[in-house]
Amino acid sequence: MKQFIRVISVVLLLSVFAIPAAAQAQQQDRQVQEVFDKAVKLYQDGKFDEALPLCLKAIELSPNDYRPRAMAGLIYTFQRKYKSASETLAEALRLEPRAKELYLVKAKADQFRNAGADAIAAARKAIEVDPNYAEAYALLGELIGFDKERSAEAIGALRTAIKLNPKLLGSYEVLGDILAYAKDQQGAGEAFRQGMASDPKRMIGRFKLGRLLVKQGRLAEARKLWDERTSDQDNTFPRFIEMLERAENLQSAQDELAKKPADPEALVAMGLAVMEGDHWVVDGRQKRALVYFRKALELKPGFARAQYGVVKAFIQGVDFAKDESKIVDQELAKLRTLDTSLAAELEAYRKTYVTGIQAIPVKNDQ
Repeated sequence: MKQFIRVISVVLLLSVFAIPAAAQAQQQDRQVQEVFDKAVKLYQDGKFDEALPLCLKAIELSPNDYRPRAMAGLIYTFQRKYKSASETLAEALRLEPRAKELYLVKAKADQFRNAGADAIAAARKAIEVDPNYAEAYALLGELIGFDKERSAEAIGALRTAIKLNPKLLGSYEVLGDILAYAKDQQGAGEAFRQGMASDPKRMIGRFKLGRLLVKQGRLAEARKLWDERTSDQDNTFPRFIEMLERAENLQSAQDELAKKPADPEALVAMGLAVMEGDHWVVDGRQKRALVYFRKALELKPGFARAQYGVVKAFIQGVDFAKDESKIVDQELAKLRTLDTSLAAELEAYRKTYVTGIQAIPVKNDQ
């Protein structure tokens, strides 16, 4: 979001905010221009809290100049005051309906305040103003892409964006995500590969493609993508390398268990591999893992590693409809009689593990 607004800001600073007052449709006196110039300088320095009052003062002094409203809208967006941003940008666009960049900023503000219809309308308006505005097609595709009834339109919009500007690297990943959501795995893979080919660093789409290959069980290809990376930066969770290593560990455990189906060590390794995952994902993997740990204990009573797996499964949560703390106490007591160091490890783990989906409130406006 911030990167998107920064890019738009650069365009506005070069094409709009730099225009002297005399060039505006309505002449601005020197005082207004001085106030606005100070606001622009503070904005460029990232001093938004200081720039905003000057923008508001400029609006008061010159109510028909859209530029202070445009800058105030950008500042509100950076401050995550999305409702105020949308309203202020709407006022600026009323004064200057041809300012295509402002429609995109408004669309993003509307998107983040959960006003999807307003965001889509703003993106469409930008396209109406400039039918060759690649960024507007890209944003429209992003906004409607996960609406099943409009996925075809979204895919078309993103392909148009890429055709108009092949350097819109982020659009390749968005297109791939939407194609994957639409169950077009081949198309998604092609979009990610196109992104890699278009990126001088060969990173756009790389980890997205890697995740897709992991889900398809094509681990050797996924590993090659990781090994040939030029950066480790991955802002998606779980990270690609985590997904890949989990899948590789699971495959290894499966292969070993296939060779030795009655081996307690292989059963425990399989249980631990099955149980690997993100704490916010509730998918029953702990219950599935317990089957392997229990079987290992049947074959080898008193096997500390198997009991370790049992305890860890209950700490993570086997049945989320029940309070399993008493079960953890009981199973941990059994482990303590078998291996005190493993028990101590899980006692510490129990204190820090966070289970289930955690909601994080987001402040969208003042």
